[in-house]
Amino acid sequence: MPDRRYNTNDHEHIKNTDDQDTMAFAAPKPDVPPQQNYRGQPYNGQQRPNYTNPQQQYYGGQQQYANPQQQYYGGQQQYANPQQQQYYGGQQQYANPQQQQYYGGQQQYANPQQQYYGNRQQQAAPPPRRPAAPPQYRERPQKRHSAPKSYKKKKNGFVKKLIIRILLSLLGLFLLLFGIYSCTSLSIIKKMEHVETGDRTRTPGAISENYVTSVLVIGTDGRTEDDKGRSDSMILVSINKKTKKITMTSFMRDCYVDIPGYGEDKLNAAYAYGGTELLMDTIEKNFRVKIDDYILINFNTFAEVIDAANGIDIELSDEEAQEVNNILISEVNELMGDDRESDLLEHGGKLHLSGKQALSYSRIRKVGNSDFERTSRQRRVMSELISKARSGGISFVRKVAKNALPSMVTNMSTKELYLLSLRLPFIIKYDTEQIQIPAEGTYGDDPYNPAGWVLTVDFDANYNIIKDKVFGT
Repeated sequence: MPDRRYNTNDHEHIKNTDDQDTMAFAAPKPDVPPQQNYRGQPYNGQQRPNYTNPQQQYYGGQQQYANPQQQYYGGQQQYANPQQQQYYGGQQQYANPQQQQYYGGQQQYANPQQQYYGNRQQQAAPPPRRPAAPPQYRERPQKRHSAPKSYKKKKNGFVKKLIIRILLSLLGLFLLLFGIYSCTSLSIIKKMEHVETGDRTRTPGAISENYVTSVLVIGTDGRTEDDKGRSDSMILVSINKKTKKITMTSFMRDCYVDIPGYGEDKLNAAYAYGGTELLMDTIEKNFRVKIDDYILINFNTFAEVIDAANGIDIELSDEEAQEVNNILISEVNELMGDDRESDLLEHGGKLHLSGKQALSYSRIRKVGNSDFERTSRQRRVMSELISKARSGGISFVRKVAKNALPSMVTNMSTKELYLLSLRLPFIIKYDTEQIQIPAEGTYGDDPYNPAGWVLTVDFDANYNIIKDKVFGT
């Protein structure tokens, strides 16, 4: 019967032994290539693969393990390393875990961003990220535990109140001291003899500046308060606020000047003719400097000022010391009510002079260059007083003023003197400068003048000197 399984009629040679119309035949095996082992040798189904080492390799249709990397060539898979897989033709290739490529109709992964070509989608890669900087380890600052707001408000309020109380206390202390100082100054100022300024003959265009305060200090040779005497010394004390300087300008008594209403005569004659007003008018007219205020001092007042300052230190020559003794004996000791030969000097040198000794020193005319050196000595005494005032401070000034001011005469009002006293603590710190009028080279002498020996003055030259030294900035 025909073979139904294999559709063949090759059965005639098979013998039927069971008298049946049909018989069961084992189907012949199809043509299958003989199996081979891993070495390429025939494999009969009983032989096990031969492992020469952990690596396994395939050549051709076989698998080969040369190392943990696996490779396929042609239709086989190839592993160049664990991160790479490649397909060629219709196969897949892994260049690294991030890359997958397809050629032709295949997909290609050049990086984690995906690209499609042709009918495929392409995704542009984002800009490369900057590598993160390595962390820098440093000590974490400790957190400050802030106080509750209510506590801060209370604390700030307490501090403000404390500051306000301190400021108020300081202000109260200042007002107290200012009040004491003001009362003391006013009480001393009122002890001075204040007189009204008499008639004046003013000179238009006389130099003056609002930053310069000038007071003419007039020293007379009057022995008593009723003795008018003559103006033995005339020193214009000028206080310049801009330069912070005190300038003492001495006008020499023998200057030959024009006295308003009296003609030409010596400068000290103006005081004898018409008192302080005429003397101020004469200086203002001839030297063209404006003078409004004056302080008048006689012999006794001068000595009291020095004694109130506890004396001054002056360098004297032996001749000057001898002349001091002569003046003490001849007039000053008698004027002071002392013995004629009291307080005499033994020799010259750096000596500490009392009031009457300093007065006698200021009146020396017969030693040196007559009146030129006498005015220089007078300015030296005033400079020493200012130096002592700087070192002694306001207490020294108050002591001197208390003892000396009652003997002085002035035309300045109480208000003017009070305002000047408020500036006094600052004024005594100013530098001092001394000038003499007429200055060297700006005068001549006339011994045959009807008024006696006089100095002829170049007034224009001396005006320029005063303008520069006193009013300069």
